[in-house]
Amino acid sequence: MTSGDFWYEDYLGHERFEKFFVAAEKNRTTAIALVEWDREMRGELQKVLGEWEIAMRNAYDLTMRSWWEGEKHWLLDPKSPVQQPIWHRYEDINEGSRLTISKAVKRAGPKAPIGKVIANLSLDFWRYLTSKRREKSLWVPALHRAYPKGMNRGYIDHRIDLLYRLRNQVAHNEPVFHRPIRQHTATLIHTCELIVPPLADAIFERASISTLWAKCPINLP
Repeated sequence: MTSGDFWYEDYLGHERFEKFFVAAEKNRTTAIALVEWDREMRGELQKVLGEWEIAMRNAYDLTMRSWWEGEKHWLLDPKSPVQQPIWHRYEDINEGSRLTISKAVKRAGPKAPIGKVIANLSLDFWRYLTSKRREKSLWVPALHRAYPKGMNRGYIDHRIDLLYRLRNQVAHNEPVFHRPIRQHTATLIHTCELIVPPLADAIFERASISTLWAKCPINLP
């Protein structure tokens, strides 16, 4: 251990650093290079996942606005499928969404435009709009229109869940070097292509993930 890198164990914790050390075949220099590479990769993933999140929430809002005929915006109307009580196996599936929307309204401010409220809604809210228990109340009557005709809800939901879990892992600074990043990136680009094709093209052409992948200090599968 040199005086210049002793802090890595304190910074990451011994158990987490050990994952990098083992992956680097117990070469300390390579392990530290992998730590730095992983940090940079998480940053790039966070950028593209953020772009996907923005695209998804705006596509959903546009779709719901064009469908909803209530007096208030679909997020705020008490009769909306994300506000009214909907019981599923003795549970009101909208109890959580009402609370989430209420918190977003408070954060945005009482007179804030709806766009600011939307921006204050967490990915947790948007991710579960395609869940199976919302199929009849939300997907079938409206939300399927955000995607190309004939898309299967389960197909979409599976991919959104994968990206949602990856985003949470990145947000909590969990290592990603052992994850199938190239496959996840392909899923992200494909999911963007379904709602905003030009964004998918931009992410693909930017090639920031694949460029960084090639610089990994260890051989990844």
